[in-house]
Amino acid sequence: MFTVDQIQEKLSQVRTGADFPLLAMNLKNMGVTYYETSTEDGRSIWHGEGGYELRSGPAYERLTVADTVNSEQLKEDIKIHQQGGSDYFGISRQCADNGIGKWAVCLITMTCTYLDKEGRKVWVENIPDGSRQKPSFTLAQIKSAHSKVASGADFPAYIQAIKGLGVAYYETFVKDGRTDYYGTGNDKVPSGARYDALNIAATSDKARFKADLKAHQEGKSDYPTFCRAAAQCGVEKWAVSTEKMTCTYYDRSGKEILVEEIPG
Repeated sequence: MFTVDQIQEKLSQVRTGADFPLLAMNLKNMGVTYYETSTEDGRSIWHGEGGYELRSGPAYERLTVADTVNSEQLKEDIKIHQQGGSDYFGISRQCADNGIGKWAVCLITMTCTYLDKEGRKVWVENIPDGSRQKPSFTLAQIKSAHSKVASGADFPAYIQAIKGLGVAYYETFVKDGRTDYYGTGNDKVPSGARYDALNIAATSDKARFKADLKAHQEGKSDYPTFCRAAAQCGVEKWAVSTEKMTCTYYDRSGKEILVEEIPG
């Protein structure tokens, strides 16, 4: 039967809600039939056949769950999460703010049920079949669009181009340039490393990074130069939402350094 370490290994592969259907299939194949996760601190109870049960400890610092349920905002937040617009901790905070006490996932019926603090059912959603997800775009199409980017001045046009291909969200890791692209149907297209590994500074320098970013956006540096500058400023990755038209930069601890709006 499955172990907590095996579950954690599968969870570690989840970056956004776009990965959730595939996670559900992986857990189901491991023998997990049902699990419940507390919004308050992320601790879970995992069930298998024959009454088998495992418990995992807290996954994050304690959150305060709102007394009032906001189901419409919950649905909107989950939609964005499923399109790759937020990570696990982000959707957990949003669920707490929307009055969700826990979610329960049944891998037999492939459903996820959200419950309030009193255990009342708020919403039930069907989990898509992760094994049947087919990307609406290809890596070759994305590379073709990116080949037209000479400097940061070309970035807005590039975002519009890949948005037209169906890319809803993507994450780029400064260390080696690898990128994960997510579509609107929970599909995912990963790219390999683009350059030799860079060292990411342990301490972020927001002021210096903003100056380097401005220079890049004004066409004063090319992409490799900007990546090296980002690494020196402690930027681990950036995440782009083509729906919100935002680009968010994060440090090594996962904290936001800067959020910028992408010009239309």
